[in-house]
Amino acid sequence: MNKRFFSQSPVLLFQLFLCTFYVTTVTFTVTQKRIIIMINTLSKDAQTDSDFDYWWEMEGHWVEEPNHRRGGISGVQRCRINGAIYYIKKQTDHTCRSLRYPLGYATIARETHRLDVCHKLGIATPEVVFSQTRLHQGTIQAILATRELAGFSSVEAWQKSVTDDFVKKETLNALSRKLGEILSRLHNSRWQHGCLYDKHIFFRHERKGSNEIEVALIDLEKCRRRFSISRASRHDIRQMRRHMPAMTEHHWDIFNSTYRQFSYLSPNKGVPWLSSPSNFK
Repeated sequence: MNKRFFSQSPVLLFQLFLCTFYVTTVTFTVTQKRIIIMINTLSKDAQTDSDFDYWWEMEGHWVEEPNHRRGGISGVQRCRINGAIYYIKKQTDHTCRSLRYPLGYATIARETHRLDVCHKLGIATPEVVFSQTRLHQGTIQAILATRELAGFSSVEAWQKSVTDDFVKKETLNALSRKLGEILSRLHNSRWQHGCLYDKHIFFRHERKGSNEIEVALIDLEKCRRRFSISRASRHDIRQMRRHMPAMTEHHWDIFNSTYRQFSYLSPNKGVPWLSSPSNFK
């Protein structure tokens, strides 16, 4: 009897393991998604399912086709509502993880938080009109709706359209100074944008005929806080150097001078990514 039992025990233990693994996996997945919703649902504006459905069912032109990333789907639509332009990011099971949220964190909720951070730092970003996460038929759905940056143009689009060399030079001079100011402010708080391409940097003249520039940053999905100012600064400035072809060495000198003026980085420790073009590669 004992011999027969012990001969079958590996099979019984394996079956028990499979049952336990299945139950644990199902329970963990359901619990995980519910916890993600509890963490990320924004209820401060008394947003309801009807509000969510309104934005979720809104149709418009896809400026970013739905694509599979982070185990989920993400896409952005451009919609006109009552004469105003809105950009609506829709995501399904699109999550990320961190030490604070090991079970997962809805990417849209993270981006909404980063937009709020920039607003508190005095850095212009698109205005959030709706942001919410919900659990629907076993999937995590999330929406971020922002108002169009009226009057702003991306550096990428502006560079392709400007024809006057004098206007281009003067505008880039002002833009370089303003970028040095706002990026030093962002990095002084140890925040890293993470995606500083010319298509994600928008600007406009504060008033017609003025050389004063107002700069806004978009696409903060990859924005994160670093352990030090230097790490945030090094990553963003090296990246921007590679993806801002409109700026010449003259403009980078203006940017570097302004950035050093406002940055908390100690000049005695050295900041090579601000001094030599070879350090941007």
